Amino acid sequence: MAEQLSFEALPSRQYVLSSAENFVLYVLLEAIAQGAASGQGGRLPLNLGVVLDRSGSMYDERRLEFVIEAVKFLIDNLTPEDKVTIVAFADQARIIASPETMRDKAGAKHAIDDIDLLEIGGGTQMALGMRMAIDEVKKNLTANRLNRVLILTDGQTYEETACIDLANQNRDQMSFSAMGVGVEFNEKLLMRIAQDSHGKYHFIGDPSEIPGIFDDELQGLRAITLRNGRIDLTLSQGVQIREAFRASPEIYALGTPLVGDERNISYEIGDLEAGVPGSVLLTLVLPPRRPGPVRIGQASFHYEVPGAGERSVNTDVTVEYTLDRTLTSRVNGRVMNLVDQVSIAKLQARAEEELKAGNVDRATRLLSNAIQGTQRLGNTKATQALAGLMDQVKKTQTLQTKAAKTTLLQAQAVVRKTQMLDPEALKEFSKPD
Repeated sequence: MAEQLSFEALPSRQYVLSSAENFVLYVLLEAIAQGAASGQGGRLPLNLGVVLDRSGSMYDERRLEFVIEAVKFLIDNLTPEDKVTIVAFADQARIIASPETMRDKAGAKHAIDDIDLLEIGGGTQMALGMRMAIDEVKKNLTANRLNRVLILTDGQTYEETACIDLANQNRDQMSFSAMGVGVEFNEKLLMRIAQDSHGKYHFIGDPSEIPGIFDDELQGLRAITLRNGRIDLTLSQGVQIREAFRASPEIYALGTPLVGDERNISYEIGDLEAGVPGSVLLTLVLPPRRPGPVRIGQASFHYEVPGAGERSVNTDVTVEYTLDRTLTSRVNGRVMNLVDQVSIAKLQARAEEELKAGNVDRATRLLSNAIQGTQRLGNTKATQALAGLMDQVKKTQTLQTKAAKTTLLQAQAVVRKTQMLDPEALKEFSKPD
């Protein structure tokens, strides 16, 4: 039987300087589900709650028209085993189509066409729509279904705390993907909902992108082969964690965990799509030791195989202490590439905070450093996005204009998406410092 998963612990350097008091080492913990994305009869059926903003602003820029097109695409691609509920919200929430009515695809699409006729007000009460969708997903909740809530909105919502609470209270049963259209929505809220529940966050600058985003979500769900991944790590005595970041498929901070007496830490990874790495990048600080091989940690990856139960795979995190500085200059290209990508994301986030505080000069310097990093990596798309953001910052001195906010959201989306290098490019990163 072929292996269903590869799990590695890759240090940025295999050799550590014995005499260094606080040697900084990056460690990539990476799991990759093997096999084809989904074959005939092999994929898991869906159990979705689709939450659609139908507030007054959704009529701008033909947003509602593109939502209708996207949902019709979703309906056309459902199988009899899939369970999908469509919920619309404004000041109130209403079920437009249920798993039962979805059996008649033509009737379901007709109901979607009439979404603008619903008398549910013109405000934005996203928590009401989320709660209704969650309740419907729970009716068909099973371990052998892909349980997810998809949320699409274009504005600021009331009761943001309630939205976060709903996602966190139900994250063990379902994930949440959040899609923000335009520039008026709260991107921090949508990011948090998606990240906390291991779903996806999408910025949609052009409403015509909405059908493509729904297609991306559907293809990603079809590609999931392993469920509920979790990395457990036990650190050796004296090893400390300075930072932790999710490194793939998107980049975001996990915070600094509290390391207790048992020195055990856990990171939830969520479901794995075939061939897409689920990884965590750690910044460790190592104590001095005598020369020789040392195990600095033990890592395990726990996951569920649909229909076959829970499994796990273990690996050691090892390095070799040495007094030879030449050896310590050798780096792992794959790990250092991700370190650079994380550093760029951190620079972009810091620039945003400086700009919000009115420190325009600091913000532009940080963006300039980030651009230098993307140029060195050869990431043209990220370079263009960050350069566009810096131009807007210089022109407006603020993020309050529509153009500035749009370029910010575009830069966030590009910088957060992990860029994978080909083997030839990795050779450049493997050269000694």
